Amino acid sequence: MRMDETPGFVFQLPHYSSFAIDRNTFTWYKGKAWLSGNPNNEAFIAELPEILEETYFGILRNRGYQAFRLNYEPRWENRLTQVFKGMRRAMGLRLYFHLDALEHAWNLDIPDGYQVQRIDRSLLASTDLRNLDMVIEEVKSERSSTDDFLQKSFGYCAINGDTITSWCMSEYNTGNRCELGIFTIESHRRIGLATLTARAVIRHALTHGINQIGWHCWADNQPSIATALRIGFKQKHQYNVQTIQVG
Repeated sequence: MRMDETPGFVFQLPHYSSFAIDRNTFTWYKGKAWLSGNPNNEAFIAELPEILEETYFGILRNRGYQAFRLNYEPRWENRLTQVFKGMRRAMGLRLYFHLDALEHAWNLDIPDGYQVQRIDRSLLASTDLRNLDMVIEEVKSERSSTDDFLQKSFGYCAINGDTITSWCMSEYNTGNRCELGIFTIESHRRIGLATLTARAVIRHALTHGINQIGWHCWADNQPSIATALRIGFKQKHQYNVQTIQVG
């Protein structure tokens, strides 16, 4: 579980799929969906509910999943009732923060008793680290496999004795941009580990030409907001998402 997320969905749907008509698109990626295009495209709206039921919702129900999160352009707000007719929906507000890593220094202040280690092949193959299973789950939350993560993303964790206590990973790396996903074990919170691992990842990102860093969180997640601001992020905008109940 990340600082800003509920536990991810794990089921046997394609990692990525997309349905489109005339530049209107419903895109699915690992339990999250995006709806974009012209909300007045009646052909797309007429076909989409049946496509969703056959391709996604039935499989979700069969595997015991109750909901997924929908990201959408604001102009779709008034058409969602038609697309998801009869389905319960809950609105949520998310915040987006941005950081230009070139504007800051990234020294690490490591608490006594802890060490910071890169999430590499050696760490992922360890047999004596507690919470490694959670790290591997997070590694696969945005990438298709650990190999895919090691090739395209990077991350750091804080370790106390034989226990991984906090981790931060880059996500959606594209050109000079990436986003961050962070989590800290509850018993090790409030001592700066989230800030520490984030700073380690940002410092590493700069060595790969990545300086534009994004951070998303729920508007009521005060610990996540506080951590983002402490690192140096600035809030840029907010946006609505909806949780669609399929169960």
